[in-house]
Amino acid sequence: MTYKELRINTEIKLKEKGDCERAPSKMVKYTVVTKYPHMCIVEDGKGRRRGVAVGELIVNKIINQDPSLEFLRRESNSIRKTSRGWRKKGAQSCMEYAP
Repeated sequence: MTYKELRINTEIKLKEKGDCERAPSKMVKYTVVTKYPHMCIVEDGKGRRRGVAVGELIVNKIINQDPSLEFLRRESNSIRKTSRGWRKKGAQSCMEYAP
């Protein structure tokens, strides 16, 4: 489902981290209330609302990007997996030259 296909009153689950730094993240159910071009407003069961960017929806795997962008992402991931990185083999790091 893309962002255009996401409808109002759709229930979604988002990861939410607690106040403490070590608190485990938990899944919270939200309902989509309104949609804007680059974000949507969601509401939880207690009536609290918050804004969610499209990027956060993609990271939480609620929506996908356009098919052409998904193809580019998969292609770049496959290149990253096959190559060892952008550095040449045997290249020295910058830290070795620092005084």
